[in-house]
Amino acid sequence: MTARDDLLASPHAAVLYLIQMDFLGGTQRFTNWSHNLDWAGQTWVGLGSILGVSAITQSERMEYPAVEIALNVSNRAHLALALGGAAQYRKRPITIYQCLLDDEFRAVGEPELAWAGEMDQVRLKTGDGEKDDGAVAMRCELPGRDTRGPQTLRLNNAQHQARHSGDTFLSRVEKLSGQPVTWLTKRFQHRD
Repeated sequence: MTARDDLLASPHAAVLYLIQMDFLGGTQRFTNWSHNLDWAGQTWVGLGSILGVSAITQSERMEYPAVEIALNVSNRAHLALALGGAAQYRKRPITIYQCLLDDEFRAVGEPELAWAGEMDQVRLKTGDGEKDDGAVAMRCELPGRDTRGPQTLRLNNAQHQARHSGDTFLSRVEKLSGQPVTWLTKRFQHRD
């Protein structure tokens, strides 16, 4: 086993995230670390900019798990992002690197690419005022997949019936789409 495998098996492994967000106005680099870091010739801004990163999962099936990044709402730039236009971030690239830290918070190896996709939606979380602080939650998806994709729409009668029982709006769609369509009239086809 390597040192990395030992850390992954440990119940108190810490993860350092380096996140590159390519906004329309320019590229921003953040880290979940308590101070700024220099890596790959770039400065990654810490100081509490990144409050959290949801679990990054991989699947063998045709599933596309999203990643959600919590940005500090007390940062005026992050607040402006949440309240501003979606054109600044929507469908723009985001790359997440991760590195494991040992018990003394030293990096084990170089940061590795953990996830890459596109920024999709931003919402403002106000928190509960006690333990949970407010955050700007940015949902990121893989390219070609977002929450407005066709998989979330009612595409057939069974899905439509589950939501609107008794409605016959989509009841004939499958039959119509399965039959060949005559492009020419019979009269035109029998012309001599």
